[in-house]
Amino acid sequence: MATDYTEFVQLAQELIAENGREVQIQKLDATAVDTSKPWKGPGAPTVATSRTLPAVFVPASGSGLGRDIVKEELLDRVDQVALVAPTDIGLADFHVILDEGVRWNIDWAQELKPGPTTVLYVFGVKR
Repeated sequence: MATDYTEFVQLAQELIAENGREVQIQKLDATAVDTSKPWKGPGAPTVATSRTLPAVFVPASGSGLGRDIVKEELLDRVDQVALVAPTDIGLADFHVILDEGVRWNIDWAQELKPGPTTVLYVFGVKR
């Protein structure tokens, strides 16, 4: 019997909306400059998909929440951890978070996914 995680998703969305701030998360795409000569490499990355949604940032250092939910080796590579509730599309393969004029590159992403439903995204970000 599958468990319904809808209530947990709604709780994550509410808590992050109440305690977080609006950010823009982007998925980038770098296609070949000349599609007839793809061996010449990709062009400048362009934004393929973008969503504005709330996120909560926690420190990756010290004894904060970040250390409690992510392996220490991953945290050593990033400056902060961003918690994002699920939305209408999957976010695990996104690349950038824009936060009040600051560009955070997503180094790694994890999903809290106890079943078929994603309840929370955890992103390790650095400048």
